[in-house]
Amino acid sequence: MAVDTYLKGKNTSQYRKVKQDDLMVLVAPTIVRQAEELHLVAKKSLIGRKLMAVIYHPGNCEI
Repeated sequence: MAVDTYLKGKNTSQYRKVKQDDLMVLVAPTIVRQAEELHLVAKKSLIGRKLMAVIYHPGNCEI
């Protein structure tokens, strides 16, 4: 999975925009077509915080 935080000048019109509280996530069109569910999980560790995306597709397998 790729993460790109620099969006200036990029065409994001095909991406699904999901907003929760102060966080906005852009989901790629291929993931939108193939995924049944997408969960964002934030975990705190000793070094900092980690944001993970857990994707479930119709075959009930995790990616």
